[in-house]
Amino acid sequence: MTLPLPASGLVRGCWQLSRGHGPEWSRERAFAALDEAAARRGPLFLDCADIYTGAEQLVGDWLAARPESARQVVVFTKFVPDLDALATIDRSYVRDIVLRSRDRLGVEALELVQFAWWDLSQPGWLRAAEWLTELCEEGVVRNIGVTNFDSDALTALLDAGIPVVSNQVQFSLLDRRPKNGMTDLCLRRSVTLLCYGALAGGLLSDSAGALAPSRSLVKYRLIADEVGGRAALERAGAALREVAGRRRSTMADVAVAYTLGQPAVGAVIVGLSRRGRTVGARRLRLEPGDERRLEAAVPDTVPGEVFGLERDLNGPHGRIMRTNLNREGPHIPSDRQ
Repeated sequence: MTLPLPASGLVRGCWQLSRGHGPEWSRERAFAALDEAAARRGPLFLDCADIYTGAEQLVGDWLAARPESARQVVVFTKFVPDLDALATIDRSYVRDIVLRSRDRLGVEALELVQFAWWDLSQPGWLRAAEWLTELCEEGVVRNIGVTNFDSDALTALLDAGIPVVSNQVQFSLLDRRPKNGMTDLCLRRSVTLLCYGALAGGLLSDSAGALAPSRSLVKYRLIADEVGGRAALERAGAALREVAGRRRSTMADVAVAYTLGQPAVGAVIVGLSRRGRTVGARRLRLEPGDERRLEAAVPDTVPGEVFGLERDLNGPHGRIMRTNLNREGPHIPSDRQ
């Protein structure tokens, strides 16, 4: 298996299209944003999920309406079983949800399905990954990735022969948890990191003072609180502006370039609402001194392994998670008539 990656290093995230994320996107606005992204040079890479309510169907409708553009679009999606269902998941549960994603998107095969599991202490995730591998062998799925798996769990999957090609994790100047063993593991085992949160929901961008309320903003303000809150954000902003000024770029470009420059990172996921200002991020390569200056501005980082704080559903990070967004059930046809 070979995972295609964008030459720009940017994948456009579709979480903002999901119902309940924040201010509702109309169909027209979503199509316009997708049209604009597709008009740029090179293939368009999109990141969806079965739990981004309505997003897969919306992207599928856009692909069907834009057959010429569709030839240059690569869509990644996710398989995120409900927390309440983890104890009872069987082969048909996995199969039906994955087929539902394929049908929503209207593609012959899913390029990448990224597997998530809310509670790694709940057994069954290895068996579910094996059932996902069966779909890969059938040609329903071309590549298998994971989302927010820690080093021990990812190692267990790889040792069991699950052909994991990627791990999608949060990685930013504020949240450097992947450096606590994950990047080294991925380098050793040829796993690519796909990184979200490089802009911390916009807090590490030029528009930090004018962000619309959203679930993402709540999430990333909690991340900022872990490393010093407002004071840390002010120091990070000053350092990003200083580097951006010298490099004739923007804060957003520098923040994305920081994450793209880390070992094992293959791409950064940036939301569709971000316009073309970050498209040139891969061309902006930070110098070692730039990286040291940025990290010195935020000497503390989020503690622990990737997604460790978020797995504590009783803690502040876990309490904001919505863990049962596949509730309609894989055995209900819903979108498949």
